Amino acid sequence: MSKLSAALVRVVFGISLCAGMSFALAQLFAGSALRTALPLCYIVVLWVLGWRYGIAVGVIGSLVCAFIFAHFLFEPTGSWHVQDAVARRNLLWMVLGGVSLSYLFAPAESPRNRP
Repeated sequence: MSKLSAALVRVVFGISLCAGMSFALAQLFAGSALRTALPLCYIVVLWVLGWRYGIAVGVIGSLVCAFIFAHFLFEPTGSWHVQDAVARRNLLWMVLGGVSLSYLFAPAESPRNRP
Protein backbone atom coordinates (compact mmCIF):
# COMPACT_ATOMS: atom_id res chain seq x y z
CA MET A 1 0.00 0.00 0.00
CA SER A 2 1.39 3.39 -0.93
CA LYS A 3 1.94 6.15 1.61
CA LEU A 4 -0.81 8.25 0.09
CA SER A 5 -3.45 5.54 0.31
CA ALA A 6 -2.37 4.65 3.85
CA ALA A 7 -2.75 8.30 4.85
CA LEU A 8 -6.17 8.47 3.19
CA VAL A 9 -7.36 5.35 5.02
CA ARG A 10 -6.12 6.86 8.27
CA VAL A 11 -8.02 10.12 7.67
CA VAL A 12 -11.23 8.36 6.62
CA PHE A 13 -11.05 6.10 9.68
CA GLY A 14 -10.52 9.08 12.00
CA ILE A 15 -13.41 11.04 10.49
CA SER A 16 -15.67 7.98 10.65
CA LEU A 17 -14.75 7.47 14.29
CA CYS A 18 -15.45 11.12 15.04
CA ALA A 19 -18.82 11.06 13.24
CA GLY A 20 -19.88 7.79 14.85
CA MET A 21 -19.05 8.99 18.33
CA SER A 22 -20.88 12.29 17.82
CA PHE A 23 -23.96 10.48 16.47
CA ALA A 24 -23.97 8.07 19.43
CA LEU A 25 -23.60 10.93 21.93
CA ALA A 26 -26.32 12.93 20.17
CA GLN A 27 -28.70 9.99 20.55
CA LEU A 28 -27.65 9.44 24.16
CA PHE A 29 -28.02 13.07 25.27
CA ALA A 30 -31.03 14.01 23.10
CA GLY A 31 -33.41 14.27 26.05
CA SER A 32 -30.88 15.47 28.58
CA ALA A 33 -30.45 18.91 30.08
CA LEU A 34 -26.72 18.62 29.30
CA ARG A 35 -27.23 18.55 25.54
CA THR A 36 -26.46 22.26 25.17
CA ALA A 37 -23.02 21.76 26.76
CA LEU A 38 -22.21 18.58 24.82
CA PRO A 39 -20.36 20.35 21.97
CA LEU A 40 -18.05 22.04 24.46
CA CYS A 41 -17.24 18.69 26.07
CA TYR A 42 -16.72 17.14 22.63
CA ILE A 43 -13.76 19.46 22.03
CA VAL A 44 -11.68 17.00 24.07
CA VAL A 45 -12.61 14.18 21.67
CA LEU A 46 -11.73 16.36 18.67
CA TRP A 47 -8.40 17.25 20.26
CA VAL A 48 -7.52 13.59 20.86
CA LEU A 49 -8.53 12.54 17.36
CA GLY A 50 -6.67 15.47 15.80
CA TRP A 51 -3.60 14.63 17.85
CA ARG A 52 -3.80 10.95 16.94
CA TYR A 53 -4.87 11.10 13.28
CA GLY A 54 -3.75 14.53 12.09
CA ILE A 55 -4.98 17.95 11.14
CA ALA A 56 -7.41 16.80 8.46
CA VAL A 57 -9.34 14.65 10.92
CA GLY A 58 -9.56 17.50 13.42
CA VAL A 59 -10.75 20.05 10.89
CA ILE A 60 -13.14 17.90 8.86
CA GLY A 61 -14.28 16.04 11.98
CA SER A 62 -15.18 19.33 13.67
CA LEU A 63 -17.39 20.33 10.77
CA VAL A 64 -19.01 16.91 10.43
CA CYS A 65 -19.73 16.76 14.16
CA ALA A 66 -21.25 20.23 14.13
CA PHE A 67 -23.64 19.15 11.38
CA ILE A 68 -24.49 15.92 13.21
CA PHE A 69 -25.17 17.73 16.48
CA ALA A 70 -27.25 20.39 14.70
CA HIS A 71 -29.32 17.79 12.86
CA PHE A 72 -29.83 15.16 15.55
CA LEU A 73 -29.38 16.89 18.92
CA PHE A 74 -30.86 20.38 18.85
CA GLU A 75 -34.40 21.57 18.14
CA PRO A 76 -35.85 21.45 15.56
CA THR A 77 -34.60 17.88 15.21
CA GLY A 78 -34.10 16.83 11.60
CA SER A 79 -33.20 20.33 10.47
CA TRP A 80 -29.86 22.08 10.15
CA HIS A 81 -31.28 25.17 11.84
CA VAL A 82 -30.57 25.48 15.58
CA GLN A 83 -33.12 27.64 17.40
CA ASP A 84 -31.34 27.97 20.74
CA ALA A 85 -28.75 30.74 20.63
CA VAL A 86 -26.61 29.14 23.36
CA ALA A 87 -26.52 25.82 21.52
CA ARG A 88 -25.61 27.59 18.27
CA ARG A 89 -22.80 29.45 20.03
CA ASN A 90 -21.50 26.23 21.60
CA LEU A 91 -21.44 24.57 18.17
CA LEU A 92 -19.36 27.44 16.83
CA TRP A 93 -16.98 27.19 19.79
CA MET A 94 -16.65 23.46 19.17
CA VAL A 95 -15.68 24.01 15.53
CA LEU A 96 -13.26 26.80 16.42
CA GLY A 97 -11.72 24.77 19.26
CA GLY A 98 -11.48 21.59 17.21
CA VAL A 99 -9.79 23.32 14.29
CA SER A 100 -7.37 25.35 16.38
CA LEU A 101 -6.39 22.46 18.66
CA SER A 102 -5.85 20.25 15.62
CA TYR A 103 -3.40 22.76 14.18
CA LEU A 104 -1.66 23.25 17.51
CA PHE A 105 -1.27 19.64 18.61
CA ALA A 106 -1.31 17.52 15.45
CA PRO A 107 1.83 15.47 14.90
CA ALA A 108 4.46 17.26 12.87
CA GLU A 109 5.14 15.91 9.40
CA SER A 110 8.80 15.28 8.84
CA PRO A 111 10.33 16.30 5.47
CA ARG A 112 11.33 12.73 4.63
CA ASN A 113 7.74 11.47 5.04
CA ARG A 114 6.27 13.93 2.54
CA PRO A 115 5.32 12.52 -0.87
